[in-house]
Amino acid sequence: MGRVLRPHALKGELRVSAFSPSARNLQRGRPVYLAGVRRIVEQARFDRDAWILKLSGLSSRNDVEGFRSELVEAADNDVLRDDDESYFVHELVGLRVVTEEGRELGRLTEVLDTGATDVYVVGEGRNAVLLPAIAEVVRSIDLAAGLLVVRPLTGMTKNKDQ
Repeated sequence: MGRVLRPHALKGELRVSAFSPSARNLQRGRPVYLAGVRRIVEQARFDRDAWILKLSGLSSRNDVEGFRSELVEAADNDVLRDDDESYFVHELVGLRVVTEEGRELGRLTEVLDTGATDVYVVGEGRNAVLLPAIAEVVRSIDLAAGLLVVRPLTGMTKNKDQ
């Protein structure tokens, strides 16, 4: 759900960079995992560019000092999605990627966060194809079928028949 930036103040609070702008899963009462331990968000407030979280079982700066750069995670069945078209990176990596015409491009191996829009990396090494995660390119995602259907923009993929 986010990454711990650093401790905040003296009462066991954490400054967290949320991966979702809404931070729905980092709100008061929500279950989260920090370093594999289940905790409850007791308090959450936005401060400038990050969320300040108070988690159950952590009450001093000493309690939270060792959590710098740790991920704040949630179990799949506890996750609140921002909308029906929101996906998490771990759900996308490994999907088979095909064009609308049925041409196999490979497997999605990585999702790059560029700041403006995510970029899907299909394949590896010199043969990797980079696809912007925009509606014009990503036509459908079917997690149950393990399939990502795309419409690459002109010149985006190499035709293997040439």
